[in-house]
Amino acid sequence: MVVLPRHRRYQRGPPPQRNPYGSPDEYAPHGYPHALAPRSRLWNQQSIILLIAGMGIGYLILPVLVVNNQQGVQNVGLHDVVKNLERKRSMMNGNGNNGIDNTASPMNMMHNSQQNAAAAMLRRADSTAANGIGVDVSGGVVASTVDSRRRASADGGAVGGDEFFEVAEQDGEGHVIPGRDAFMDVDIPGGGNVEHLIPGNQAKKEVFDDADSNQEHMIRENQEQQQQPEHQAEQPAEAQQSQSHPQSQAQPQAPPLAINTQTNPQPAIPSLAEADVTETQKLFLSTQKLLATQSIPTSTTPYIMTTPTLPDSLRKRIMITGGAGFVGSHLVDKLMMEGHEVIVVDNFFTGQRKNIEHWMHHPRFSLVVHDVTEPIMMEVDEIYHLACPASPPHYQYNPVKTIKTSTMGTINMLGLAKRVKAKILLTSTSEIYGDPEVHPQPESYWGNVNTIGPRSCYDEGKRVAETMMYAYKNQNNVSVRIARIFNTFGPRMHPNDGRVVSNFIIQSLQNKDITIYGDGSQTRSFQYVDDLVDGLVKLMNGDYDLPVNLGNPDEYSIKDFATKIRDMTGSKSEIQYLPKVADDPTQREPDITTAKRELGWEPKVSVEEGLKKTIEYFQGELDAAGEIIPTGPDAAKPKGSS
Repeated sequence: MVVLPRHRRYQRGPPPQRNPYGSPDEYAPHGYPHALAPRSRLWNQQSIILLIAGMGIGYLILPVLVVNNQQGVQNVGLHDVVKNLERKRSMMNGNGNNGIDNTASPMNMMHNSQQNAAAAMLRRADSTAANGIGVDVSGGVVASTVDSRRRASADGGAVGGDEFFEVAEQDGEGHVIPGRDAFMDVDIPGGGNVEHLIPGNQAKKEVFDDADSNQEHMIRENQEQQQQPEHQAEQPAEAQQSQSHPQSQAQPQAPPLAINTQTNPQPAIPSLAEADVTETQKLFLSTQKLLATQSIPTSTTPYIMTTPTLPDSLRKRIMITGGAGFVGSHLVDKLMMEGHEVIVVDNFFTGQRKNIEHWMHHPRFSLVVHDVTEPIMMEVDEIYHLACPASPPHYQYNPVKTIKTSTMGTINMLGLAKRVKAKILLTSTSEIYGDPEVHPQPESYWGNVNTIGPRSCYDEGKRVAETMMYAYKNQNNVSVRIARIFNTFGPRMHPNDGRVVSNFIIQSLQNKDITIYGDGSQTRSFQYVDDLVDGLVKLMNGDYDLPVNLGNPDEYSIKDFATKIRDMTGSKSEIQYLPKVADDPTQREPDITTAKRELGWEPKVSVEEGLKKTIEYFQGELDAAGEIIPTGPDAAKPKGSS
């Protein structure tokens, strides 16, 4: 009879004509389980796992086999185990290593540890018999051993080897209670190991009934060693050595022997206060702390604004859409200086990054590049909704997008306010009054607007936005505020926005002709941006929820205003009159009675004072750009937005 290999045996039927190295499915019909098919992946994995497990058990098994019989616990083959391990060590350290030191190899270190453990157990058994306890060498007295750092023995032997120590105890009066003997293996110069018995107190003899109790005792001893005070564990080697020899102590009442039981003790991680911080790190930390309390001067904002730290109960998380624009950036400054957390949402169509650059470093400032016509999810307490082009050339450049910004953008912000229960403020415009027939214009005036004119995309968009604000208020109980803003000027105006103030200043500073569209008799009222920002914050923090006019009642004709700017700049520019723009209002002046009554607000900065600051700003812009070409009344895309 011929013995076939396993993969050629079959339970029934002739051998199939198939590839023996093929898929495991080929063997399933002939009696082989799919999982155990020869040469299958799972079959190979099981073989490898069993092989690794067997090797691990062989290396990890204890060198001493404990057999429990009727006469008690005995150490079986202890002398043979020690001799066998010594023979293996000598073979591994033989002359055939080509001059390579194998003592530090992982395999040799493992055998050394096994031999040391077995030798210590054997010595404990011998010591027990020598002390007259009546237990022979094969008895079950096993010393609980703890690996410790290498240190010299009492007779000046070289430092090295593995050590096994026991700690003496004291009674309530401070007298030393006899503890267990301590043993130590020490490497002697010249090779070999010498076993030194460190004189100590007589051991308290304990006989373990089984291997489980022995293991529990070893765990208990290790825990006691680990609970020793840290200051004793960190003593120098000499002090630890003297403590390991009770006979060398001068005082009869010595404290318990504290032995460092860690083979490789890990250094304690110092706290931040204890760390050795370099001067550079100290400077960096102090700089970071300073920057968290103020703005950074930039070319656009060359002064410093401080930010207080408010408690969490008072600090609000405020979103500003269009926060990188002219008015929005000044509102950011106001809220940051009050200590709040500010989140700017802007798509930079007309906004400029340089307007908020001085806050980019601050931990309570965030910038989100986002178009408000798309929904946004965020947790906020208040929303200032300013996002929308405001100058005629810019909002006429893409009238559909202007309408979407005013309508869809407002719906998205109202939906966010409804979800997070935030208060929302809409910056509407005096343009909703159109070409007014009532002068000055109170909030109760419904306006005179051409619904299909070139300015209607902005005018009607804001009117619809106001309608939606109160629809959400009445239906969903959203807290709303509406500010109708009149002409505003100040630093950070876009140089190419085509408005009256920016065009007149740029033309005057460059000694170019000042262009007026029409005869110059139309009137406007101009307020400085700081006054507007104060009004917005008061409106948001107040309880009044109907529309409020925010503007300066100081009214100027366009011709007089151009002359005023030319004189303040010392320009040699001439005034040039061009055809009137369609749907241009003939007069505009706010009635701020409601603002005074409900908000306690009125303008504080005069037009002359505001113009001085604005002229200084545009002079800096000209110095940086070299030349700025003003934008005309026609639709135009913003230039230089950065």
